[in-house]
Formats: sequence, C-alpha cells, structure tokens
Amino acid sequence: MSNDPQAPVACSLNQQDLKQRGERWQALANRVPHQVIRTDTGTRLTFSAGPGVAAELDELAELERDCCAFARWTLTSEGDQVILDVTASDAVAIAAIHDMSSQELTSTP
Repeated sequence: MSNDPQAPVACSLNQQDLKQRGERWQALANRVPHQVIRTDTGTRLTFSAGPGVAAELDELAELERDCCAFARWTLTSEGDQVILDVTASDAVAIAAIHDMSSQELTSTP
C-alpha cells in the first residue's frame, strides 16, 4: 500500500477514463453516507459499511494506486465504518489529494 514518492504528481488516466472513474466514486458517495476530512497529509474518506462498500472501496483504491502512484491509499475498517486514507509527504501531492477528494465526492445522502 505504499506510494512512489518519485512518481509525478499527476493522474495517468485519459479524459474518458477519468470521467468514468469519477462517476464510480460519485455513485458510491450517493449510495452510502460518507464524510470527507482533509488532513495534514491528505484526505480521510469515511463510509458507512454496507453491502459491497468495502469491496468497492478496495477496488477503487487499487485502481487509484495505478493511476495516482504519488499517493498512498490505505483501506481500514473500524466498527461500522470503512476508511480510506489517501496520503502523501510532499506538499504538492497533498494539495492534489485535497483537490481530487473535493471534486469526486460532492454529495452525501
């Protein structure tokens, strides 16, 4: 689950793939209650655990590790919540993480 600090702070997806990925994140956000919290090192996404939520987050995190290798994507469960911490150590990468999470997860049921 480690990142590549030498990777460029950029997404490697083309526009169509980026749109589809964003739609997938948004569909999850629309389906279950969630919270997005900015941290000093990135973003913490907390979702209510429900049918398929952990599996979808795990798959999305794996996909993001491929296209956004500059960030660390760590999935954990705590009680009835599934938590995805997206972190980095570089200020530019942290800012990119903040921007990604604010664009992809715009609504809460």
